Amino acid sequence: MKKSLFPVLIFLLLQGMAACGDKKSEGAASPADSVQQRVADDTPYGEPTLKNSFTAQWGGKSYAITIERQADPELPVVADELGKKFYDNRVEVTILRDGEPFFRKSYSKEAFADFLSRAEQQGTVLLGMAYDSDKSDAHAIRLGAQIGQVGIEEGPAFCIEIPLDGSASSIVRDSDQDTTGDAGVED
Repeated sequence: MKKSLFPVLIFLLLQGMAACGDKKSEGAASPADSVQQRVADDTPYGEPTLKNSFTAQWGGKSYAITIERQADPELPVVADELGKKFYDNRVEVTILRDGEPFFRKSYSKEAFADFLSRAEQQGTVLLGMAYDSDKSDAHAIRLGAQIGQVGIEEGPAFCIEIPLDGSASSIVRDSDQDTTGDAGVED
């Protein structure tokens, strides 16, 4: 009888351990999952870093233009109308003339604040910048910039003018904004 009871006890002991182990696993996983979920929901979304390079020839000189956009957690966090939070972007513009430093400046949405209405400032980020070869000439390199909501990609556009004589750069609101992507397309 002793011999037949021993395997039964071992079986019951293993069953009890397995049952307790399952309860601990479920109990341990649930709070961790909910904590991870809350952290993920509270963390602002940051757009991926984007880096583009362009070259131009003006006045017998070669210009290498680098534009890098990245989410900046040090800027104020932006919330859209649904309450979703985003990191605003910072854009670094670097221009070399014949391989030598010519222009370097960091831009955030704050640089465009004087041109934005209160409504345009709410829930928007600096979406990015690009070299505008059509508007650049022997007097200035011009960059296009846009402020808008993440994912919607619409909003006010701006022209940043960087004079080739080395004088101060300027920002103007682009009154001839192409919101359809059809600029320059002939019918």
